[in-house]
Amino acid sequence: MKFHIQIFCVFFILLGFSACNDKPKRPITAEDIRRYEERNIEINREIVKRKQDTIQQYIKDNNLSMKTSGSGLWYDIVPSGDTTPIRTGDVVRIAYNVELLNGKYCYSSDSSGLKDFKVGQGGVESGLEEAILLMHKGDTANLLIPPHLAHGLLGDQNKIPSLAILHYKVIVKDHFSNQK
Repeated sequence: MKFHIQIFCVFFILLGFSACNDKPKRPITAEDIRRYEERNIEINREIVKRKQDTIQQYIKDNNLSMKTSGSGLWYDIVPSGDTTPIRTGDVVRIAYNVELLNGKYCYSSDSSGLKDFKVGQGGVESGLEEAILLMHKGDTANLLIPPHLAHGLLGDQNKIPSLAILHYKVIVKDHFSNQK
């Protein structure tokens, strides 16, 4: 959290200096845009790295055994024995519980009901969709979803704050294949 405050402070200080400048403004060039985009990429990489470090520490502190995907999703799947793969375009029904790493409750199928969604169509966190594609009907998963695979910089504007890492517990209750 301290890192986020530092980023915002630097941003507002720079904004303040630019607002106090009495010199006429020069046009923004393609080079200015390129430098700005490169800096944004550097900042995003640093945020992702720090979030991954936080997840790794959480896993260590809680004695969890998890795998990680190339995208940064952390998961532990307990197989049910069903071997029918879930594919993009299939509809799944899940039971779920979503918390922040500090244990604060966000959402649950206990209060909101089971969630149905078509895999690959969006409408759920991309990290959840990625995990579902690794699962089968009846499987249970423990997921740690970093912000870039969840609600990102803004959170969900409700219970999930800015740059939150989500701890998802998921059970695939049903699976409707769209394959012929």
